[in-house]
Amino acid sequence: MEYDGYDEVVRAWIQGVYDSRGNDAKRTLKLCYDIEQYAMKKNDPKLLGFAYYYSAETYYLLNESEKFFFCISKGVSYLNESNQWELVARAYNLMAITAINRGNEPIALDYYLTGLNFCTKYQLKQEETMIDINLGNLYLSCGQYLEAQRYFENCGQHVKDFVKDDKNYRLITCVYIGMGTGFLYRDMPERAAHYAELVSDECAGRIDGIELLSFRCFKAEVCHATGKTAARDECIRLICEEINADIPIMDIFSDLYEFSQLLLEIGNDDAFLRVMEILEPLTWQSKIVNLQRQIISLKIKFYRMHKDNDAYLEAAGQYYELSEIMEKEKQAMIANMLDVRESLERANKKRREMEEANIRLLEKSETDALTRLANRFRLNDYLDQVFEKALSEQTPLAMEILDIDYFKQYNDNYGHQAGDECIKRIAKQLELMQNDMIFCARYGGDEFIILYQNMTEEAVRHAAEGLRQRIIDLGIQHAYSKAMPIVTISQGICYDIPKDDTKSWDFLHAADAMLYQVKKKSRNDLALGHLADVSDK
Repeated sequence: MEYDGYDEVVRAWIQGVYDSRGNDAKRTLKLCYDIEQYAMKKNDPKLLGFAYYYSAETYYLLNESEKFFFCISKGVSYLNESNQWELVARAYNLMAITAINRGNEPIALDYYLTGLNFCTKYQLKQEETMIDINLGNLYLSCGQYLEAQRYFENCGQHVKDFVKDDKNYRLITCVYIGMGTGFLYRDMPERAAHYAELVSDECAGRIDGIELLSFRCFKAEVCHATGKTAARDECIRLICEEINADIPIMDIFSDLYEFSQLLLEIGNDDAFLRVMEILEPLTWQSKIVNLQRQIISLKIKFYRMHKDNDAYLEAAGQYYELSEIMEKEKQAMIANMLDVRESLERANKKRREMEEANIRLLEKSETDALTRLANRFRLNDYLDQVFEKALSEQTPLAMEILDIDYFKQYNDNYGHQAGDECIKRIAKQLELMQNDMIFCARYGGDEFIILYQNMTEEAVRHAAEGLRQRIIDLGIQHAYSKAMPIVTISQGICYDIPKDDTKSWDFLHAADAMLYQVKKKSRNDLALGHLADVSDK
């Protein structure tokens, strides 16, 4: 989502959030507060959605679940109202993770599927991959291993097409761990080991933080299952060294819980107590009862193994009390979900009303919203005027129709946002060539119309050729074009003097026929003809 339209102060706040998120919580929250206060005065849903989302994300990383839900619940409706779809999808992903940690898998599934709907509708591949990974993990936890594998395989197809940067190596790591964990659960350790090797081969040195910690937990499980005790113990040593109180507990809890189960199984008390030393205060800080209850369940097993009856009975009592509290928390989760749904529906209704109003305004408007060129409505009016003038004065009129070569392939591979930027850059070149004799309009999609009044045929051809060359000179990369590895255009032009028996749209028909000739032959070219060239065929 672009924020170029805001003043320098607001843009500085926004950039500050981007720079500090994930590494300076205090600064991030202060900047979000400043943005929120400004946005409330201006009644700006775009900035409110931004501020609430990044506040929520920060509280999520700080393990402060109550503040997270407060901000995310307020933010979703503003994000939806202002069409910030990437952040909407991410918000549902975070709400789903939190719901799982609170022990409410059905609500988590609902959040995930809602997020996926936004991803599918708005082609958000990275967000879709994140949610698919988490859905795979959810199905793993429920014992639905084949369904989990389907989600992970879908992720694998996506990540192959992603640019290989640090963010995407983290996604690749999560996919491989998910696939491998599924095979571990199905008692196929050798196949699980294959995915551990893939992470080591493809992602070593490119992951850190919780992804590296998650991988070490997974690798320890794999090494244990395949009898490689020395390698397992080395993983345990590294985990105990690296684990600290700054980890985002909601992202890594399930990995460390399974790891703790392994430590109990092999009787590594020192490592188990080290993990509990970190996990226990973090779960209490998060105020998530389900996580607290799972920690108590681990301690109950530990006390039972060591025959510490007093500690065992005390922990069992805590477990019972937490179970009662958890039932009330589930009711609160349902209420929160209903509140989010209601807020979203209000935002959808408001957006629909705004869209209907905008449609009515656009129909009356003469300017294309994306390119700022004249639109079809303005073109229709202007064409009638210049045609009547050329007919009455018997002066030449030329109509050009042009489109971007292999634009569908450009859109499909670079995305709609890049496609819009490409169209805007082409339109800018048309805008620069406009004068008293040349009029340009966007006809629709990647098609444009140019009208040339009272110019010689040579001058029209020269202007059109110059435009084509300037588009080439832009050097917009298009690796999926069969014409050139950059964006090019094809042009069809009808040049003639109107007669009494011709209509303005005869020129468009002839220009379209010329364009068809160019496309049939090669593209990245132009064809100039006359009305007779078409009517004779």
